[in-house]
Amino acid sequence: MSKCEDELLIKYINLKRHEYINDLQVLLGYAQLGKSDKIYDYIQKIIDECNNERNVFNSDMDSIMNFIKNKIEEK
Repeated sequence: MSKCEDELLIKYINLKRHEYINDLQVLLGYAQLGKSDKIYDYIQKIIDECNNERNVFNSDMDSIMNFIKNKIEEK
């Protein structure tokens, strides 16, 4: 991999870590408010996102890098 790709991967990993922490904070908030229906919906949303990412990461490197670039640019 090139240095540019390495840097993108590091940015992506940091972004994912930030997203995971945010997801946990949202779930904790719903739990504290007793909104179990919201917890189930939110968990399903996370599962769907993970499945979409899995599909991308099971493809070729160009698709993976394009996905990562787009994800970083969104934020």
